[in-house]
Amino acid sequence: MATLRTSLGSRALAVVCVSLVVAGCSTSEWRNVKNVTLSPDGRTLTMQVMFSRPPSNPEPCERVADTIVEESASTVVIGVLVEEDICDRPWPWEEPTYSTLTGYPHPVQLRLKTPLGDRAVVNTAAEKPVAVNVQSG
Repeated sequence: MATLRTSLGSRALAVVCVSLVVAGCSTSEWRNVKNVTLSPDGRTLTMQVMFSRPPSNPEPCERVADTIVEESASTVVIGVLVEEDICDRPWPWEEPTYSTLTGYPHPVQLRLKTPLGDRAVVNTAAEKPVAVNVQSG
């Protein structure tokens, strides 16, 4: 019986340690979107999300984990959730090998159910209005 408890205790400790290591490897945040470009048909909003590596890099350290588009008669609430520091590192406590001093834009498109029209666009991260630029067609 003592052997069984020791074995279960060791497994539980291993699971807790792995969970802590994995949890410390990445973070997610809703990005503050300040402006978007509206497509000529009024149904697609495009924003530029800044990442720390160029779009052509085969190993990006960020990714879009989720998006939100909530439409009502008067507003469209948008959000982009970015997961950061997903690069493989030999050890979780080592610093990433990329620089955050340079930003590279990554386009994110959000499709609306109905054309935007006169509705206001609001950023879910800051709960503030977003500037809308209309793309010339």
